[in-house]
Amino acid sequence: MQLFPLAVALSIILGPLLTRRDIYKICFLQLIAVSYTIPWDSYLIRTRIWTYPQDVIIGPTLFDIPAEEVFFFHIQTYITTCLQILLNKPVLVATYLHNEADSRDPIGRSLLPWKRVGQVLLAILSLGPFFFRQGPREAQYLRLILLWACPVMFMLWTFAYQLLLTLPWTKVWLPIAAPTLYLWIVDTLALQRGTWSIELGTKLGIHVWPHLEIEEALFFLLTNTLIVWGSTAFDNAMAILDAFPEHFPVVPGTPSPLLMLRALFLPTAKYDRARLEGLQNALTVLAKKSRSFYLASGVFAGRLRIDLILLYAFCRVADDLIDDAPSIEEADQWVQHFTRFLDTAYSQKRDERRLQASLQPFPPTAQSILVLLPTDKLPFKPLYSLLDGFRMDMKFFENESKNDPPIKTFADLERYASCVAGTIGELCLNLVYQHDPDQGPPAETKRNCVDAGFQMGRALQYVNIVRDVKGDADVGRCYIPNDWFAKISAGSAQTHDEEVLQFRKQILDTAFDIYAKNRDAIEELPSYARGGIRVAVESYMEIGRVMRERMRLGQPLDFAGSGKKGRASVRAGAGGIASAARLAKAGFRVTVVEKNDHTGGRCSLIHDDGYRFDQGPSLLLLPDLFREVFTDLDTSLEDEGVELLKCEPNYNVWFGDGECIELSTDTARMKKTIEKWEGKEGFERYLAWMKEAHVHYEASVVHVLRKNFGSIWAMARPSFLPYLMALHPFESIWSRASRYFLTERLRRAFTFGSMYMGMSPFEAPGTYSLLQYTELAEGIWYPRGGFHKVLEALVNVGQRLGVQYRLSTPVSQVNVDRYSGRATGVTLASGQVLNADIVLINADLVYAYNELLPASERAKSLSKKPASCSSISFYCELYGNGRVKPRVLIFIGSMDKVIPELHTHNVFLADDFEESFDDIFKRQQIPKEPSFYVNVPSRVDPTAAPDGRDGVVVLVPCGHLLEGEADRGLNPQTAQDWQAMVARARHAVFETIRLRTGADLQSHVTHEIINTPGSWKERFNLDRGAILGLSHSFFNVLAFRPKTKHADIGSLYFVGASTHPGTGVPIVLCGSKITTEQILDDLGMVKPWHPGGHRRKIVSDLDKEGRRPFDLMQILAAISVVLFLVLYLLASR
Repeated sequence: MQLFPLAVALSIILGPLLTRRDIYKICFLQLIAVSYTIPWDSYLIRTRIWTYPQDVIIGPTLFDIPAEEVFFFHIQTYITTCLQILLNKPVLVATYLHNEADSRDPIGRSLLPWKRVGQVLLAILSLGPFFFRQGPREAQYLRLILLWACPVMFMLWTFAYQLLLTLPWTKVWLPIAAPTLYLWIVDTLALQRGTWSIELGTKLGIHVWPHLEIEEALFFLLTNTLIVWGSTAFDNAMAILDAFPEHFPVVPGTPSPLLMLRALFLPTAKYDRARLEGLQNALTVLAKKSRSFYLASGVFAGRLRIDLILLYAFCRVADDLIDDAPSIEEADQWVQHFTRFLDTAYSQKRDERRLQASLQPFPPTAQSILVLLPTDKLPFKPLYSLLDGFRMDMKFFENESKNDPPIKTFADLERYASCVAGTIGELCLNLVYQHDPDQGPPAETKRNCVDAGFQMGRALQYVNIVRDVKGDADVGRCYIPNDWFAKISAGSAQTHDEEVLQFRKQILDTAFDIYAKNRDAIEELPSYARGGIRVAVESYMEIGRVMRERMRLGQPLDFAGSGKKGRASVRAGAGGIASAARLAKAGFRVTVVEKNDHTGGRCSLIHDDGYRFDQGPSLLLLPDLFREVFTDLDTSLEDEGVELLKCEPNYNVWFGDGECIELSTDTARMKKTIEKWEGKEGFERYLAWMKEAHVHYEASVVHVLRKNFGSIWAMARPSFLPYLMALHPFESIWSRASRYFLTERLRRAFTFGSMYMGMSPFEAPGTYSLLQYTELAEGIWYPRGGFHKVLEALVNVGQRLGVQYRLSTPVSQVNVDRYSGRATGVTLASGQVLNADIVLINADLVYAYNELLPASERAKSLSKKPASCSSISFYCELYGNGRVKPRVLIFIGSMDKVIPELHTHNVFLADDFEESFDDIFKRQQIPKEPSFYVNVPSRVDPTAAPDGRDGVVVLVPCGHLLEGEADRGLNPQTAQDWQAMVARARHAVFETIRLRTGADLQSHVTHEIINTPGSWKERFNLDRGAILGLSHSFFNVLAFRPKTKHADIGSLYFVGASTHPGTGVPIVLCGSKITTEQILDDLGMVKPWHPGGHRRKIVSDLDKEGRRPFDLMQILAAISVVLFLVLYLLASR
């Protein structure tokens, strides 16, 4: 009886939300559960596995099973199923289906191995009790439980594994865990009182806690698992039936078991991935932009729910694209695009080619939604009226709108509400009747209900207008009729506010009048839709009731966060520039504030007397990630005037013995180089190293650089878990290289690149061999005119989209509202305040937390995190008589001649390789014998230096500032003279180059500039002068890296080297996409670009992927393993 109150409570909560299909599922599962359990439980009682005293039961039995036990079968199934239904109400199960044969669906491709693992495990648990049936009698009850439950679990896993693996844990595992824990407690009390007992000699005698046998605990866990898995399999079948009308044209409200089996046996390769993607995008838009309709949609079932979601998502997409357009001209273009789409979709003869052409102007996410709009079930006039409503909105932003406002009278307001909301109510009711045309009411009742839906839509829009008066006013809109204001006599501001409050009350009263006249029509609707429509209407009218109560009590009427999108303030590093352009494309008004007088942050240029030097990166890796940014912004590197020059060879690597290795993308050259030092087998090992590095590269790009890791659970994603160990995060790149290369020379040549991540090769995770892969497979590139040309092009794109840049404008703090806990803008060093709805920080993360944000424990902990290294960077002009003109912070050198011994990219490695890294990363010092990098940009781009001369950039890695102070040395116990340290490094550089190459640079230097850790810190606010941000050790990446969104302050986001995914310009550009998509997701906005990487192009059937032939050796190995297991089990008998 302890379960009865819980069942009643769940019935009361779930009752208004239940659909016909939910009731069908509950009855279906109860019938199966009782039918399957009765024979097994009867056997247990007859064989005295468990018994019960005769005086504790009411008497009647069924096959020796007490009536109470039969009732328990029913009520346990009912409770667990109801809980699973309740938790899954907001879920559109079809969006969790995946086409496992589609290479563009990485989650789908990762599910099959997990399916096999589950099947093998459940098969062993199913067969094990059978093979060991003659085992110890004490394990008899345990064997019978496994033999009863596991075969069914095997079947259910096979049918529903996609949902079981991809649904949130609260939808699958919580409805298992919660009832199980409750039943454990109830069963403990029953066993304690002697209500029933397990026979001695048939149990192991192990207790979970006092009085709870391990067998009983397992029984309740498995029974709840069976119920939830069965319910999930039922949902899986329904989702397939509803999602794919091309395979199942007609689906009744309560499909037969045979039809559900047909759905479950449909191969996943036949799932329409484009349709699934469109449904997912539609549901995401709905969840963010209209929470009330999103929740209400769960009360609908089947294809009616899907079509309602697609309809409302269409409306939200249209609203976003038109309402958020940066100019009135662009908004008008979007209206024309939607009109053209509707014209094509509703043409008498539907032409798919013309339809696809009409979709081309839309972002990919919007395309996936629009193409699914159920135009065959919707009248066209309301959709065109909806566009008329958007045209009225656009008039607010026309220059003459102040003199000729679009809402002059209440009739204008009535017309506006009819266009933007009445039409939606009408369309929803049309869908309701389209999905059950034969069983519907008389035609007159239908017309009355559709008209009532139209009127109710107007009422809901009036509530929306009253709620958002302040937010609309902030963006220049006012839906209160203009002639009402004309009646206000001149007076105080308080009088004006009181009048506005009365106007809002008047509109709200109108809404409730319409609601009162039309709410009875809800009861006339078909039963399958009545509950959902009621929830949708009442949830919105409840907002009106709250506002009425606030008016009565004299409380503030404006809701936090009800305003429109304003501008976003960012910083102008690489991440900030890309984010600004992306946000502007999404419809934000973006202001970028930057401390320095140039954009790009560290990625900037130094010009001096005809020489040009890259202050930051001097080579471009991962070119596809750069191209992706421009493609997402509807342009290209080439269209923006950026020319990428290939550097060949990649590097000349110099060793202390005078030998030089050329690293190249040319496989023939690499073969010759490798075989020189390690023979023919060495080249085979090199190819194996490249294969592993390729896995690191592809897995990192797909599963790390394109995904957000907002919590530790993100690392448990089914799509990512198989790659976690394949990325070798717990082995150093040196350790991995040592498995393939036998000589120190090649090990060093293929691991020094870890310095790009600011890490020692002896500590950097093996994952970072992906850098060597991209260098050797894709090449090293250099933008003509300097690396900053790429960011300059992004700045130009952003400015065309409306981004405003304010340089030489340092920020003193980020403003946080103490009541709402949200970022509201920034205060500049000048004292000026810039208000913003979203603040995106691109400054150094540790600096931002400690200097721009309120003090917090998080700021202190970030300051203690390990940082990357710093550097002393020399920039040299060679010309004239060799006189040196030193400067304080930057050190540049120019040459009076070409230095033929040096190529574009040159690396000089220390003889004591490991010790040099220990000096940097363990002792935070300048190595006694440094490894360093020399770049001669004029070798690949002659515009970098005057004719006949060279400009040389030298980067010497060194430790960061331990205390973040530019005027102290790196050792906290010993103050060091930075001038002496620089002089020593300078001498080591020139002497090493002379001894290894024969080039005498020192006598040809005419001008020098230096960057030191102190100058990096002062110029760019870099914590401890660490040029690459926080370290990239395993516990500083993925879910362990600082998040892209502030945990406590709302509307505050981060992008840059110290946030996910990490450092380096291409990586930060990926981070820009992750962060801006997070902002758009949080606001429920459509992403105006493809959310993942750009797809592989399929031109014809020749490009489609076929199945691989079976590997005979793998098949024989699998058969051998199975035979071994069978023989072992037989022998153990």
